[in-house]
Amino acid sequence: MAAEPAEPTVDVSLIIPTNSMHRWLDRAVESVLDQDGASFEVILYLDGVELAPGKEWASDPRVRLVHGTNPQGVGHALGEACKHAQGEFIARLDSDDVALPGRLARQVSYLREHPDTVAVTGQAPWIDEEGARIGAFGHASGADVRGKLLEQNVLVQSAIMFRAADYRAVGGYNPMRQMEDYDLWLRLALRGRMAVLDADVVEYRIHPNQTSRGVHPRASYVKTIFAGRKNLAESLGKSAASQLLRNTAFRTALYMMYYLPPDLIRRIRTLASR
Repeated sequence: MAAEPAEPTVDVSLIIPTNSMHRWLDRAVESVLDQDGASFEVILYLDGVELAPGKEWASDPRVRLVHGTNPQGVGHALGEACKHAQGEFIARLDSDDVALPGRLARQVSYLREHPDTVAVTGQAPWIDEEGARIGAFGHASGADVRGKLLEQNVLVQSAIMFRAADYRAVGGYNPMRQMEDYDLWLRLALRGRMAVLDADVVEYRIHPNQTSRGVHPRASYVKTIFAGRKNLAESLGKSAASQLLRNTAFRTALYMMYYLPPDLIRRIRTLASR
């Protein structure tokens, strides 16, 4: 286990976990190495896989490889990776996505200019397997979207940056196999504002091999999410009755996401984003 740094050594520790050497990994890592305006390290967490030979970026001093030999799900992988973070801020990028130019500098600047904000994301347009844009999440921008978090997860994990000190204060990622991001956001939101920028900061790839899929509405991690939503609602002064209505709508959406075909869900999301 890596010791927590007493003082940050870089502005940003960007975490990329992967459990396969797929064809989009090079583009993901290189899109971060091309960033300027902020100092950073890339922590590539190899979750039960070995790095393929011939990766020129692996010799870049800004890239740190962390090997996980006992895969236990994405929540566990992210928690282990973040133990190695030496940055003032921690950012995320999925291994099949693309960080757009200026992303890190824009988010660092925002967090430093808004000390009451603990995390910031931005817009994440969708791209297909070849990189063509095909849609978007459609989440509205705002300086404080904690109220929206009581309805659904409106913070795209692959686009987020948060303060390392706040991350450690709330206990970091829980070792959940799904919804580990929403769980963390709900706990971070108890410490300050959560912002969504109007600018595009990542391109989010849609493809058949994605590990993200609908969660079982009665899984244990869903119960954890409902507990977190309750705590945040109380913190924001929302009534129990209003949160009950939001929870009912959320559970209905979970059932739809779990039982409807993935292609149909994707089409519904695309239409809703237009």
